[in-house]
Amino acid sequence: MTYGPRHKVLHVTGVSIGGSAEHVLLLTKSLDPEHFDVHVALWSGGPLDQTLSTTGRALHFLDSASSPARLTSAKAFSGGRLRFVTGFVRLVRLIRCERFDVVHTHTSVAGVLGRIAAATAGVPVRVHMLHSIAGNEHSGSRWRPAAHLAERLMDRLTTHYVAGSDAIASTFVASGLASSSRVTRIHYSMDVERFEAGARRCVDDARTALGATSPDDVVVSLVGRLEAQKGVEHLIAVMPDVLAACPTARFAIVGDGSLRAALEQQVRELGVGERVRFTGWHPEIGAVMHATDILAIPSRWEAFGIVNLEAMAASKPVVGFAVEGIPEVVVHGETGLLVERGDEAALAAALIRLVGDRALRCRFGHAGRERFEEHFLPRSMVAGHATLYAELLDREGAAR
Repeated sequence: MTYGPRHKVLHVTGVSIGGSAEHVLLLTKSLDPEHFDVHVALWSGGPLDQTLSTTGRALHFLDSASSPARLTSAKAFSGGRLRFVTGFVRLVRLIRCERFDVVHTHTSVAGVLGRIAAATAGVPVRVHMLHSIAGNEHSGSRWRPAAHLAERLMDRLTTHYVAGSDAIASTFVASGLASSSRVTRIHYSMDVERFEAGARRCVDDARTALGATSPDDVVVSLVGRLEAQKGVEHLIAVMPDVLAACPTARFAIVGDGSLRAALEQQVRELGVGERVRFTGWHPEIGAVMHATDILAIPSRWEAFGIVNLEAMAASKPVVGFAVEGIPEVVVHGETGLLVERGDEAALAAALIRLVGDRALRCRFGHAGRERFEEHFLPRSMVAGHATLYAELLDREGAAR
């Protein structure tokens, strides 16, 4: 593929937290600077703000960028009405001043603001990333019609869509929000270099932080935002059965969110707190994954789950619910064990099986690493986006 002249690309996202922010970080730092002048615009207060600032890409905060991250409340977009309006005004000014060739938006609120701003400024190519679908079946019925209406209106301002999984692409198309010809699936990846560097720095300390007290302990970790989507209470519900059956088992909940206090209370009420550790966010996810023996992902819905890739890159097996994009990443019986959503008995049985079988954990982990290297390396994800940008720019240029 010949990319032609160097193009200016702006990525617009909300607060730098979660898988969408990890994706923006990896993609923007990896696009070839010889072909793309990459900028990032976002609202401040997320845990990846500092990391984004070290990539060498132009970083534009759409608010004061002076407040520290509030990890219990930060979401893909958070803030009051004034922050919303101020950010939009700054975004319009930025786009008009810099004259971008491509504006690529991420997350729901930032996606709406970014596409309106880009269309207002006459940006030729406006791409939206489908990290999730606003108003999906898991949203409250009160908001679903409004969310679908907003996305239908935004479709008129969108040149093309990118989906991180076949599951989310097919759901978006089936909802009548776009034709399949306007949605390109490009699987997520992860920053292997940063991941491995973190693992080398502090894997022993991470294992202690996860609650392991002996080399024989088997640590089951959940890594993610402590919000309703992640289904943490399902994992907590099965802890007594797993801990009773497996004396070496330990659980670690790595992350933070609005439900943390309630989840900690749930653990206390079950009387298993001495073998369960809430760590908050850990600065080195590579170390966490290498220190973990099994990743648990009991999400109610998950478009893909980059955390699955992180487990696979560390040669760790995954146990979770077979929802949405997770089976595209985790192969049941090969790289982990997947059960039907909400089936706590099956979840407990899968965990007990893996905790008690070291050889099976090693086999699944090795297969997961091989699958990661075959299907999900960063170069494929980055090349997919670079090719798409070039094709869309060529198409828009020919149409003018």
